[in-house]
Order: sequence, then C-alpha cells, then structure tokens
Amino acid sequence: MPAHAVETSNRTSVSLTLAVLQFFVIEFLVAGTWRGQYSYSANSISDLGVPFCGADGNEPCSATSLIIDAAFVTVGIAFVVAALLWYRAYRLHPLVPSVFLLVAGIGGVVVGLTPANTHWDVHSLGVTLFVLFGSLFTLTAAFHVQPQMSGPAPYVALALGVLGLVGYISLTHSWDLGLGTGGIERVGAYSILLGFIVCVHLMTQLHSVRRASVVLVGGVTGE
Repeated sequence: MPAHAVETSNRTSVSLTLAVLQFFVIEFLVAGTWRGQYSYSANSISDLGVPFCGADGNEPCSATSLIIDAAFVTVGIAFVVAALLWYRAYRLHPLVPSVFLLVAGIGGVVVGLTPANTHWDVHSLGVTLFVLFGSLFTLTAAFHVQPQMSGPAPYVALALGVLGLVGYISLTHSWDLGLGTGGIERVGAYSILLGFIVCVHLMTQLHSVRRASVVLVGGVTGE
C-alpha cells in the first residue's frame, strides 16, 4: 500500500476514534457541574443536556449543557462521515450497515440539537434512532467483517452490538435490570460508542488488507 494511503487511513481512524472518545470526557466534566447531585445510575444521559434549573433556578441542571449537546452532535457527525466514507470511498461493507450507521448518526445529531426539555418527542426519536440503529450497525458490520478478519475484535463488536440491543429493549420496556434508568441507558449508549470504535479498528485493518492485496496482485501481474 502506498505510504500516503496508509497515512490517510490512519489519520481518518484516529480522527473518528477521538470524535467518539471525547464524549466520555465531556460527559464526566458536565456531570461534575451538578456538584455531586448527578447520578450515573439514576439520571439519564439526556439530563446533562438540559439547561433549565427549575422555576427558582436552584434545581440540579447542567450549567455546561451546550458542551454535552455539542458532544452528541460531534458523535453523530462522526457516524455519518464514517458511513459515507466506508461505503462510498473505501467500499468496506455493503449498503445495509452503512444505512444503519447513517441513521444512527442522524439520531445523534438530533439528540444534540433538541434537548429533552425543549422537544421531547423529537429528542426521544433521536435517542431511538441512535441506540437501535447504532446497535444494528455494530452487529451487521461485525458479521460482514468476521469471515475476512482474524482475532477477537469481530467477536467483541458482536458482543457490543448485542449489549446495545439489550439496552434498547430494556429502555423501551422500562427494565433497569437493577442498574437504574441511567445505568441501563448507558449499557445501550456506551455499547454503541465502544462498538463504533472497535469497528473503526476493524475497517482500518480491512482497508489495509484490501489495499495490500491490490498492490500484490498488481505487482504479480506486472511481472
């Protein structure tokens, strides 16, 4: 594979990974603005994006809500970019996983642009799109890649996809499985975020393998 192609692929994978990892950092920092009143188990992630602090302004809320909303949008954009890039530019997986990832990305953007206290129906739809289709992407992408890749990564992606669906189904049925509302929501959301990062690794490897095969075949043919 040409050096510039390797460099471009690596830069892309690093950028996509950082675009998702930033969410965990921002979530932790924004939760800290609640001064100990935010619970990862009892409070949903969406609560961090709500700026309203009650009629008297003294109820728990996110003084830095715009930052977490921006983090949601950043993750959504990363999903959309990856979906278009992996399908149209690199042709790394078929249409179905790309569509799932694209829809999940749109859901992430919607979540960030419509805080839960402003347009609950739209916000809830965004959460559904993100969690459901994000899980389906991880599963279908892992199934597609698994026959072509060795190692544990495809199986990790499959497990995270299943966990994402467990989180989604539990949320829709109001089952917290002893983890609290926020806890079970995080099972779904975190599984999708981590599943995406694993898929970034898989797609980068798959791209490298395919480019190496093309170079090898071209070299043999040239001889």
